[in-house]
Amino acid sequence: MIDSKLASKLHWATELSSDLTNKLLSIAQFKNKMKPSDLDDSSIAHQGISFILEGTVTICMQTPNLKTVNNIVMGQGDWFGSYDIESASYTPFFLNEIVPLSLIHFKNSDMQLLAKDNVEMYKWFHSHSFAAKAKWLQSQLMMSENILSRVVYLLLELAAHIPFLIGETPRFFVSQQQLSRITGIARQRVNESIKQLEREHLVHLDRGCIYLNDISGLGNKLANVDLSIRDPRKLIHR
Repeated sequence: MIDSKLASKLHWATELSSDLTNKLLSIAQFKNKMKPSDLDDSSIAHQGISFILEGTVTICMQTPNLKTVNNIVMGQGDWFGSYDIESASYTPFFLNEIVPLSLIHFKNSDMQLLAKDNVEMYKWFHSHSFAAKAKWLQSQLMMSENILSRVVYLLLELAAHIPFLIGETPRFFVSQQQLSRITGIARQRVNESIKQLEREHLVHLDRGCIYLNDISGLGNKLANVDLSIRDPRKLIHR
């Protein structure tokens, strides 16, 4: 169970009865300063639902041969996870932490016990899938675009989820190996795209950190891309 201060930071994805919210709070767990092994543990992505208090993470869908086929970015105030009742040997999602995470986590086993006596739980489950739908659909559209567009889209999605001060150059610590794993693009191709953007003075690399020098210029790289479902250029606070 979490304390009242943490509970006040939760934004429920849909309106719930006070009885159910109290029961959910009674099973909530606070997770902070997680190690990479904690994120690799399938219990975070596949055996529960989490609310992001702070931080930024990518959630990637992969095939059994570990090829990334889709990815989305989640940040402060977002929910992610799985509430499947059936457990499977194949776990299709993996997480990649961009900014250190602190979470409020609800374990699947605890939620399933609540769902046995409260059908309102399924309303809550549905609200999470609906909230993330646009991100998954737009990401799937991007998988058919050229490599440069896919890299730029991910950079802008990250910028839309990482707060920065007005006039400050957006930056985040992410390696090209991470970008490769997230996008499913070969590291060499990711490197070529980043170097091209750097030559055009749109980004700057410095010790594992990527600075987005020209948000508008990066946005122009997506001028001919279908962003009708979700356009990260409109979501970046400048």
